[in-house]
Amino acid sequence: MRRTNDARAVRPRRPSRAATVLAVSAVLTAPAATTALAAAPEGPDTAQQRAYESAATEFGVPQSLLMAVSFQLTRWEDHHGEQSRAGGYGPMHLVELSEQELRDRNPKLGELGADPALHTLTEAAELVDADPARLKTDSAANIRGGAALLAERATGADGRLPETVGDWYPAVAELSGDPDTSAARAFADDVYDVLGQGRARTTSTGQRLAFAQVADAEPAAPPAPGVDESEVDCPADVDCRYIPAAYEPTDPEDPTAGYGNYDTAQRPDDVGIDSIVIHDTEISYESTITAFQNPAHGAAAHYVIRSSDGEITQMVPVEDMAWHAGSWERNMRSIGIEHEGWAAEGGTWYTEPMYRASAKLVRHLADEYDIPLDREHILGHDEVTAETAAKAGSEHYDPGPFWDWTHYMDLIGAPSAASGEDADAVTIDPDFDSNRPEVTSCPPDEECQVLPAQPANFLPLRTEPRAHAPLLSSEVLHPDGGPGTTRIDDWGDKATTGRQYAVAERSGGWLAIWFDGRKAWLHDPDGKNTTPASDVDLRTPVRDGIPTYGRPLPDAADYPGGIDPQVLEPLPYTIPAGQVYVTGTPTDALDYYATYDELDDPDNHTVISGSETFVPVSYHHRWVYAKKSDLERA
Repeated sequence: MRRTNDARAVRPRRPSRAATVLAVSAVLTAPAATTALAAAPEGPDTAQQRAYESAATEFGVPQSLLMAVSFQLTRWEDHHGEQSRAGGYGPMHLVELSEQELRDRNPKLGELGADPALHTLTEAAELVDADPARLKTDSAANIRGGAALLAERATGADGRLPETVGDWYPAVAELSGDPDTSAARAFADDVYDVLGQGRARTTSTGQRLAFAQVADAEPAAPPAPGVDESEVDCPADVDCRYIPAAYEPTDPEDPTAGYGNYDTAQRPDDVGIDSIVIHDTEISYESTITAFQNPAHGAAAHYVIRSSDGEITQMVPVEDMAWHAGSWERNMRSIGIEHEGWAAEGGTWYTEPMYRASAKLVRHLADEYDIPLDREHILGHDEVTAETAAKAGSEHYDPGPFWDWTHYMDLIGAPSAASGEDADAVTIDPDFDSNRPEVTSCPPDEECQVLPAQPANFLPLRTEPRAHAPLLSSEVLHPDGGPGTTRIDDWGDKATTGRQYAVAERSGGWLAIWFDGRKAWLHDPDGKNTTPASDVDLRTPVRDGIPTYGRPLPDAADYPGGIDPQVLEPLPYTIPAGQVYVTGTPTDALDYYATYDELDDPDNHTVISGSETFVPVSYHHRWVYAKKSDLERA
């Protein structure tokens, strides 16, 4: 269901909400289980279960409570000490974020006051008298710190902890940062659901954990208010709810402090919607929802989908521009969908219920907004380029190599690409189940680890047509000129399923494509890893070394007075003479000027149109733009 508005009418904005905790730390939450659990047997694969037992006993937190909260936050994963996108560490997702880290994410952020929600790891470390660095990397210490935070938040004025499971509910809401926030209450409701069902899981590191269902897990407070169906833009046959992301200043008392986490618009009336960007969260479903409700977070997507059952939470109206893609150009024109999961553990997190719910949502949105069902318009966050040379190489790589694009596009109902024996281009099309290239993960301050062999969606690209030739090197990822790697975040040597490229040469069982300004060789014996693509638009440069861009911007003269023009800055990628590339749907230069506007008056937002036409170019792993006048049909 889509809300309809007069494009020029002043519509009331969703009510402002107080800022909530950035990324839900363990601190955040949750009702508890009072049922005693049997002690875990000794053994290396039960060490984490014993850590929950020990911490629960030490701080008087019911063990099922502690485990349910941790499960909702991280599914009990420690992620090798890596910081999540929301700033959290370890199985209890204890948060430590600097003001500079927040400003890097949100360029509209001004000065921030002290916010304890950004430093729950430090607070937990103080409570347990431990080095904060230890809580980042030591799972047992992290769990102990989380238990201390829960106990501290739940302690009443009389110094006592709640006596019943239901009595924990107000503390759960309080721990989220704002007891009146719908996301906080929804998180608590979800924890109660988990407590009533029990959970068992083996983590990616082989830890076996479980807690039994708690029959009397009834909250003392009522569950979160029901969804306002008028806000939800979802197909009728999915489980969908609406929890609004923050659209408010980071500091209501200081208008210079900036705002988050999206901009209002009247799409598609003012700016057309032409694509859907697929993300993964790198934090839990619940943590994602809470993070998007904090305006200091500087990001939000339109939708978030849960791994376990495909539940969908819409957070930003589709007509508005969510800050999800790390690119203002893509934010203007796209819808962002976050999928609960971690790219390095994708095979575990990308479940069939999630794929199916997401596919139904994409079909619904594509039909509603006339978005083509192809891989130019249904793309991963890892295919969105930076907008400036300074940012090139710092882009995200989600949903990563373990997202099954073939299955997903089949579920969406995408038409098969036209093919022909003598086609001058190919579609990357390996068999997902049998395609298992080496992938490594390199956590901070740790040695790189080869991930378990599993189905993957890409073909490795090499400098020569032989199995042990160096992997292709991207200058923005390897400025020292070193070869490409098997790292999961090294996208410069990977051609992803569904992407199309021009054929440069064939040699035996090898195929060269034009990629990143050179020939890139992939193994394609008897054409088993590609499909000929005949219905594509192939273009070549009109001169040597034409520039590429991160966004199709108008000229400075196209901007009205009072609005500073954005500068069209070349990316560090050029297209040499004689090379051929697949190009996408041409688009005219466009920009959208917006500032914080609580009333969402359309007269306060400006669409700037330019006369130059650009075309998206399938240049390497990511799409870039070139001026149409710099290219001619091959």
